[in-house]
Amino acid sequence: MAKAKTKAAGVHVIAGPDSFLAEEAIEGLLSSFLGSDRSDAIQVFRGEETTWSRVIEAARTGSLFVSRRALLVRGADATKGEGDELLSYLEDPTPEVRLIVLAVKPDKRRTVWKRLFEAAEVTSAEPLKGRSLRAFVAERLKRRKLLLTDEALDELLERVGADLRRLMGEVEKLEAYVGDSPRKLSAEDVAAVAGRGFAQPLYLLADAMASRQVVRVLELTDGLLEEGEEGLRILATLVRSVRQVRAARALAAARLPREEMAKRLGLPPNMVFKLPGILDAARQWSEADLGRGLSALGRADRILKRGADVRAALTGAVVATCGPRPGGASPERRPGR
Repeated sequence: MAKAKTKAAGVHVIAGPDSFLAEEAIEGLLSSFLGSDRSDAIQVFRGEETTWSRVIEAARTGSLFVSRRALLVRGADATKGEGDELLSYLEDPTPEVRLIVLAVKPDKRRTVWKRLFEAAEVTSAEPLKGRSLRAFVAERLKRRKLLLTDEALDELLERVGADLRRLMGEVEKLEAYVGDSPRKLSAEDVAAVAGRGFAQPLYLLADAMASRQVVRVLELTDGLLEEGEEGLRILATLVRSVRQVRAARALAAARLPREEMAKRLGLPPNMVFKLPGILDAARQWSEADLGRGLSALGRADRILKRGADVRAALTGAVVATCGPRPGGASPERRPGR
């Protein structure tokens, strides 16, 4: 009988095109190994810009500043070289290092990938379908204590499809819809809240507002209004986003642990990966900016409730909140794509 290949401790492969599953897997590995204090502990490589030799050299080189490190290779399918150095590393990995290799469609015919899949801990990021997709969404609903009838879950999956990011965005909308009065949602509830075909979900609007992408916020607002979204619901999303940014600034200043910051910001476990982006967005705001923004959004709330033109009121509030700062400097930053 052939002897089984030895597993390489601390080496992980995340394989597949679903970015939501991949990022969740990365966050889980980093959290379990590094905890909340990750300063100088993570080194990221891009496959098309590096070689296996450089990656392994980094894995073998110790650090004077941290006792544990994680090396993340994104787009590892394109990493240059035959991978002989990696094959040697798999026989004797560095105990204080976690090597995380992220690939969309690795060529398992190549020796380096064949051996990686044999030796590493492998996590699939293949898109979920059918029963697997339904079970995944049902489990996330259970985590959030969000109750849906079987027909409501069918409605959600039929309307949104298999895109996990969009599905989680629609789940957030349903969670906001239920609010503090939990009840079992029907298919009609889902149709009313998560419907409107493939309209942009509200979380995209919140993300754009947090990072002061004024043009993007206005584009999303127009699209949501065209799809029939209520103006006050859009405004509530904008207010929540700005308040979250203000809270993130305070938590960052207090230097709280990562888990505590995520908890206080109300991020569920599957959304903790968004914390770095929230903290980055918070650095684009001053306390004065946030105060002016919340005042502008408050004025919009009052005039909308008096029957003002929805589009005009929201446009004015958005520009006043995340548009050019006093003095003419503009914070606009288009999405990195």
